[in-house]
Amino acid sequence: MAEPPRTSPRTPPHEPGNRDTAAPVLAASASDADAAPAPRSARWLAAAAGVGIVLLAVSWLLLGDPVTSVPGWEADVSTAVNGWPGVLEWPLWPVMQLGTPGTYIVGGAGVYALTRRWRPSLATGVSVLLAWGAARLVKEAVERPRPDDLLDDLVVRGPTSDGYGYVSGHTTIAFALATALTAVLPGRWRWAPYPVAAVVGLARVYYGAHLPLDVIGGAGLGVACGVVAVAGFGAAARPATMS
Repeated sequence: MAEPPRTSPRTPPHEPGNRDTAAPVLAASASDADAAPAPRSARWLAAAAGVGIVLLAVSWLLLGDPVTSVPGWEADVSTAVNGWPGVLEWPLWPVMQLGTPGTYIVGGAGVYALTRRWRPSLATGVSVLLAWGAARLVKEAVERPRPDDLLDDLVVRGPTSDGYGYVSGHTTIAFALATALTAVLPGRWRWAPYPVAAVVGLARVYYGAHLPLDVIGGAGLGVACGVVAVAGFGAAARPATMS
């Protein structure tokens, strides 16, 4: 009788015979996760970039003559927000500091403490610096004055802001930082930075430092800058875990 075909015994994955081959595969997978965004992350980055560009473009078009005029609806919204109770001034002040250039240090260090990975940490810091530089370039290109030069009866709170109004630098930085954080925060925490960034923008209108279109344009520019930083460092591949 013919003998049945012999098959070589398989070594289970957990046995020592397979350790040498399994470990490199796992290491390569982890390395790939840090090196390039997953398809889902790539789709999210593309969508975020599109939203940012649209917000910037539409707000820029709505300016009309940025040097001498303010659209009626924008003046009404600005007056309404600027007229909120004075008791909000001090609670909004610390939140507004999230839109300052120095957050590149705090943000980058915080992300590294959360993730123990250098890619998202660098992406966060670079997003802030990129937003700061991009906002300055747009300001010089548009040359829109500050609200107190365009509107009467405006309450200017805090130190008087120098330079041009469009776009809001604070808002640009806040939304760039929010976009970078969104790429690494897990689950329900993922979208939390955006409402905080929106409060920064509202605070700038409340303080009389910017008009609404300055804030909308800054939000769009900030999101775009955040996407560039996150994509450039491949920082959206693996969200952090939080208990």
